[in-house]
Amino acid sequence: MLNRISDFLRLRQKRLTVPLKIGTEPVLNLKEGEVAVVTYTSAADKMKVFAAFIREGIENGDQIEYIYPDEENETVRAKLKEYGIDVEKYEKNGTLIMRSLTEHLMPDGKFDKERAIKEGLDRRAEAQKKGYKHYRDFHDVGDFSFLKGQWQIYFDFWDDPGWGVPSGSGVGILYEPFLIELTAVNVERMSETMVKEILRAFGGGKYPTTRLIDLLEYADAFSKRIDVPHQELLGRKILMEFDPTCDYEEIVEDFAKEALANLEPTYIFTSSNSTVHQSLAEQRTIKFFLMSISASTPKTMAENEIVLPAQSTSLILDSLNKILETHTSANVFLVFDNLSELLMSVGFDSVYKFLIYAMDILFSEKITALFLLNPSAHEPTVVSRIRGLFSNILIFERNRLSIRKRSLNS
Repeated sequence: MLNRISDFLRLRQKRLTVPLKIGTEPVLNLKEGEVAVVTYTSAADKMKVFAAFIREGIENGDQIEYIYPDEENETVRAKLKEYGIDVEKYEKNGTLIMRSLTEHLMPDGKFDKERAIKEGLDRRAEAQKKGYKHYRDFHDVGDFSFLKGQWQIYFDFWDDPGWGVPSGSGVGILYEPFLIELTAVNVERMSETMVKEILRAFGGGKYPTTRLIDLLEYADAFSKRIDVPHQELLGRKILMEFDPTCDYEEIVEDFAKEALANLEPTYIFTSSNSTVHQSLAEQRTIKFFLMSISASTPKTMAENEIVLPAQSTSLILDSLNKILETHTSANVFLVFDNLSELLMSVGFDSVYKFLIYAMDILFSEKITALFLLNPSAHEPTVVSRIRGLFSNILIFERNRLSIRKRSLNS
């Protein structure tokens, strides 16, 4: 059956009047001219995030300066290669500048702030002269052990007016479109008080405020709700029955943010006026398929938004197939919000057939999908038959998530 469905989708896809453009966005969601500080511990796969950030720069035509803790001199290169970056090639052609913190900031064993700022400004000017699109200034300062833990010394360098902005601006490197600045800090062995002091210093400016990103904040946001590790969440096809009077979009937010925190492409089928879309619309890394009763053909509305006819289950299946063709090896997260609207639009028979086809298309263990259903809007027999298609069923009512059915695997 799978081959028949795939053949049908390929044939039908050729007849689409508007091609579906499905791409990816920067994993850290940084725009040009933005400044961010990332915190991490050993529990986070930081190199997966950092490699993606560097790869984005390479593909975008940027020059990347990647400075890392001294003790990681060998491992960072090995990890970048593991994640598909030809380190030697890009170091040789000047696209990627890699040095340890001591090599970069203390070549003679002393930290000379004025010298470091001048060299940084010179490198930036040279990158602009060579025609790079942006300069990605990326420092992983670890736990500041290269300065014997005296983080304030680095902060004074980071926030110095010599970069071109007033001290206390909280912008670090000069805020301008040519720059994308990222500073990473390992907070694993730091006290809570020290972490708060660091974040208050780096994120407390006025110029604009620096974005603070915690790599672990959402890494298991959804999976911990159902008491499984992230790896065991992968591949599950989940039906979530919800009470529409509850804040069910919070569950979808956790599902999507967990995917983003783990660098997994995320797609949401919803409507433009849904609470799910409203709560996640600012996440540029999420791709939305917006179901519309007034649309007759697919139409790209924004870089991460495509409008689909709400009554065309075949076009929805086309879109699912396109997603899988785009991501042949990545773990992909999907949300379908909500089945109830589709049931009201096209009827039970069409939705039931759609779900059977969708389950066949999404059979891969790399596809994790969350389908939403409002059971109070349908006859018990309809709800029962839809439940029968899922091995994992959740219920969200009274603002509490509970498990009705869960498979041992996916």
